[in-house]
Amino acid sequence: MEYESGELEIDEARLAAADPDGLYLFMLRDYPYMMTPDNVAAFTGTTGQEIRKLLNRGEMQGCRIGVRWLVPKLGLLNYLYKDRPEEEGEAHEEAAMRQAL
Repeated sequence: MEYESGELEIDEARLAAADPDGLYLFMLRDYPYMMTPDNVAAFTGTTGQEIRKLLNRGEMQGCRIGVRWLVPKLGLLNYLYKDRPEEEGEAHEEAAMRQAL
């Protein structure tokens, strides 16, 4: 389901796909879609400066408007799941079992 936030259309299906376990979206519901580094820092328990470092290094997706950074929820979710294996569920378990044999 898509809805608009001002002029911005948000693709809920894409957000849900980025959070397959549903670990984060319910906690992010009170945050704006485009978050400041301080919003992201409050959510992750780190500092705004550390988030800006990640953005400057390209490790987290965001956009710069003037001197301010903004991070879309999708960018944060991609960062949180970046080291997750691609295989999911039963397929992942079967692959792990095959490797063990």
